[in-house]
Amino acid sequence: MSMFSPNTAGGKGGAFAGPLSPALPKAISERHVACVFLLDISGSMNQRDAIGKLNKGITAFCDHMKTDPRTADVVDAAIVTFGGDVRVVQNFIPVSEMKVPQLAAAGATPFGEALKLGLEMVAKRKEVYSLAGTPYYRPWIFCITDGTPTDDWESASHSLKQAENAKKVLGYCVCVENEQEYSKKEVFQIFNHERILTLENLDFTGLFEFVSNSLAAVSQSNPNSEHTVSVAAPRTLTMATQ
Repeated sequence: MSMFSPNTAGGKGGAFAGPLSPALPKAISERHVACVFLLDISGSMNQRDAIGKLNKGITAFCDHMKTDPRTADVVDAAIVTFGGDVRVVQNFIPVSEMKVPQLAAAGATPFGEALKLGLEMVAKRKEVYSLAGTPYYRPWIFCITDGTPTDDWESASHSLKQAENAKKVLGYCVCVENEQEYSKKEVFQIFNHERILTLENLDFTGLFEFVSNSLAAVSQSNPNSEHTVSVAAPRTLTMATQ
């Protein structure tokens, strides 16, 4: 599957402040790639123990990334959950220092609020890179959801499209086949159709190993190349259709 681009981007500004301030980059002179995971932990994720399998997938991501110390230092990850409310579980930190959270599922699906927050966090992370003099690839927003948004998602979708058109971010969405009545209509209005995937059999371990390999490949790619990075995907992960 070829869908990840190593394009670069730039930015300047002040550092992010707050109780969950992001860590400064490790290997400051090397090019970094940032990824904020937007994770749906709404009540429907209790079905078929999807939330337990998601937790195992995050563990697999951390373990897999840390097998390569160089990559683990230049890939920065953040986690935002949305289920009832929206929370920053982990602000940006080198994957080499990442600790695995234990997530529990409950509530509705405030997708739009989570996406807005993810965009804000990416912008702040790029400010940190600029202040540190750290080069970077275009950051990712990587959403995983099994349901329909329950809040205002239209304005967040517009902001994402603007950021993508300006080559400031890349947005991906993985639709989890966990409910028979799950409609992808809203997802297809929010994200670029070429970056929407479907995950079958709740294979979060396979998904996160794929994401780990993809981030590693981007971190080692030519920053001036317009070509996509090709990484083998598990059979349970396919391009989504409406």
